Amino acid sequence: MFKFANSPAVGLFKRSTRAARAPWYLGLIRDLKGFSAVEFALVLPVFMMMILGILEMGRALKTWNEVNHALTRAVRLVNLDSKTTPAEIATAMHSYLGDINTSELSIVATPTTITGTDYIKISVGFPFQISLPFTEIAALSINVDTIAPILSSTK
Repeated sequence: MFKFANSPAVGLFKRSTRAARAPWYLGLIRDLKGFSAVEFALVLPVFMMMILGILEMGRALKTWNEVNHALTRAVRLVNLDSKTTPAEIATAMHSYLGDINTSELSIVATPTTITGTDYIKISVGFPFQISLPFTEIAALSINVDTIAPILSSTK
C-alpha cells in the first residue's frame, strides 16, 4: 500500500508553523463577540415602536367600535320614539359609553329628508389620546357617523 506520511510531497502541503503576525486592528474586525448585542440594541427600539403602535391601533379600534355600538343603540332609541331630542341622544350616548372619557364627546343630530323619507344623521366625534413615546402625534380625532330612517310608526 501507499504510505504518504513520510513522502517528501507531504511537506509541501503542510501549513507553515511560523505565522505572520497580523496588525492589531484586523483582530477587532474579525472579532464577532458582542455583535449580537449591538444588533439587538439597534433593532430593539424600532421593534418596540412597532409593537406599541400595533397596541395603540388596537386600542383606537376598540374605542371606535364601542362608540359605533353606542351610536347604534342611540339610533334604536330614536326609532322607538321619533320625538327624541339631540340632548336626549347625547345623554344616552354618555350613559352607554362607560369606559370612555365622554367629557369631550361632541354629538350632532340633524333630521333630514331624502326623497320624501325622514332620516336622522347622528355624528359623534372625540379626541383619542395616543401614548406612543418619541412621536409627534398626541391625539387623533375619531368620528363615527350614521344616517338612519325614522320609522313611520313612531311619528
